[in-house]
Amino acid sequence: MAKDRVEAVERALAVLNAFSDKQSVLTLKEISDKTGLYKSTILRLIGSLEHFGFISKQLDGRYRLGPSLWRLGSIYQKSFDSETVIRPMLEKLRDAVNETAAFYIKSGDSRICLYRENAKREVCHNINEGSEIPIKRGAAGRVLLAYTGAEGQPFEAIREQGWYLSKGERNPDLAAIAVPVLTPDGVLKGALSISGLIFRFDGPLVDQCVELLNQAADVMGKELIDSPLM
Repeated sequence: MAKDRVEAVERALAVLNAFSDKQSVLTLKEISDKTGLYKSTILRLIGSLEHFGFISKQLDGRYRLGPSLWRLGSIYQKSFDSETVIRPMLEKLRDAVNETAAFYIKSGDSRICLYRENAKREVCHNINEGSEIPIKRGAAGRVLLAYTGAEGQPFEAIREQGWYLSKGERNPDLAAIAVPVLTPDGVLKGALSISGLIFRFDGPLVDQCVELLNQAADVMGKELIDSPLM
């Protein structure tokens, strides 16, 4: 509830959220531009964030995220045994079609690649685990939006169909197919996807991927029922 929120904490979190995969190092001005906060306010917040290891200042005066976030991220992953469920499924999907398989969760206006197994090809869709990606484009992002209440097209169609195929939405050379991972009682745990170069995603591969993804998602949904992924 709004009355339970602490403004200073939210400002500090806004500073941390200013960093992204594409901008992992920021100047004070860039943080100010991204957060809308005054530089003087940011400097006070950074003082506390540095003290606890959440932000580090470089020799050139720019800022980057600190090691405490890695520690907390490791604790988050270890707090439930999702990897032992998800990783083998991703490996099976990858090996079945020789394309990249990944598992995404929703985080605000972004999606995070929690686990990923890249295709065993010289040229494939490659992204690091932990990467934060805008949620409004791409198969996994649209599936996550569809199953967290987004209205209108294509979200109604995604919920009716149960999967989504994107071609060139984030990158003109890439395609992806994604399905929701739902527990038996309908709780969303994430989105499961297969992705690769767009020219390979024709009719037969699409049909095969949808079948494999749905089978894997059904098993994962049952296994992850007690895991606090989202």
